Amino acid sequence: MRFFTQFAITGLLVVAGFSASAQTFSDPVSYNNAIVNEQIDLLKKNLRYISKAAHSENDRKIENRRLEVVEQNKVAIAKLQHMPAYKGNNELRATALTAFKTMLQVYSADYKQVNSLATTRTQSFEAMQQYFDAQEVAGQKLAVVDDSVNAAQKRFAKQFGLGLEASKESARLAEYTRQVSAVNHYQHQVFLPYFRVQKASAQLTDALNAQDAAAFEAARVLLAAAAEKSAAELSAVSAFRGKDVAYRNAARDVANLYVVMCTNQFVKIAELLKQKDHLTKADAQAINGNINAYNTQNQKFNEAYNRTSAAFMDTYVPVMND
Repeated sequence: MRFFTQFAITGLLVVAGFSASAQTFSDPVSYNNAIVNEQIDLLKKNLRYISKAAHSENDRKIENRRLEVVEQNKVAIAKLQHMPAYKGNNELRATALTAFKTMLQVYSADYKQVNSLATTRTQSFEAMQQYFDAQEVAGQKLAVVDDSVNAAQKRFAKQFGLGLEASKESARLAEYTRQVSAVNHYQHQVFLPYFRVQKASAQLTDALNAQDAAAFEAARVLLAAAAEKSAAELSAVSAFRGKDVAYRNAARDVANLYVVMCTNQFVKIAELLKQKDHLTKADAQAINGNINAYNTQNQKFNEAYNRTSAAFMDTYVPVMND
């Protein structure tokens, strides 16, 4: 959620003194900053939720953070509803109030759906994609109302002859929010192709464990297609911030591993499984050799992916402690 800007007179940032009970404002700066301060409090709660969602697998704690945003949102709305217009200008207050109400709706409904989808997101590629899509839609709704408030604030500043200057706290939180949004979008681009091959690989493993030759061959074909598609998609993902390719490359390495395996070791295993009732000692050794080679490489590349994924999130989404 982008930031409203606090107003300053003669280049100095005015620290707003806001009394919720009095609801009187002697100048346009204190009026504007009263609204901004409500947003700052709300955005802090929002960022705590985002941080928890990025770094935790504890769905209960993530849900609690969402509810904190909802409650803070209700407080902000209540305060703005009791604010008067400032010298005939009601646009800024009304537009900000609409933004807060939209945010409340997004966190009450959209992000509630996101958290609900989180519980089943690993069941299939489609479920994971639906989960990510819900996150993206929620973020887009917030961005739209932010644009309208920014425009209203500029008109308010022009009407009353004010200059715009962001406080250090506003700038810090705005940069954090922008960064988190970019990180989440990038993570979705990388993780979904990776997750596709993981789901297909699981089917191959199940067929192998069952020693079902037909199921294994079907799974091999499915995995080959998934790996090739994912490798191509990941190759098209640009470096994060134009320079960081480690996370993208780690996911692509996993996809490329499956591409190679599906055209080599897995083909050999498929052929030998067809003869499973008539295998020679050499045949059994060949299957085990190919399986061991796969297991070794699979563990190596997936561990590298997990390390790089964790490092990516730790680097670009700082933890906001409880």
